[in-house]
Amino acid sequence: MRCASVSPEVVVPKEVREALGLKPGSILDVQIVDGKVVMVPQTSYTSRLFGKHRSLWQGEEAVDYIRSQRESWCD
Repeated sequence: MRCASVSPEVVVPKEVREALGLKPGSILDVQIVDGKVVMVPQTSYTSRLFGKHRSLWQGEEAVDYIRSQRESWCD
């Protein structure tokens, strides 16, 4: 059990942090649902983008692709 203090911080118990994989600086979305406080971990923007469009790069090196695009600008 935790009690509210003067500080605007919320202490998340160690067991909960470990279970959710929370690290210092993790962002939680705080909502009120049916009169209860619900905190949901938010993934970072870069984490959500990781691996997107992976199929575009299969079989091609990024540097070679960029070079070919730059060469096409000169045509």
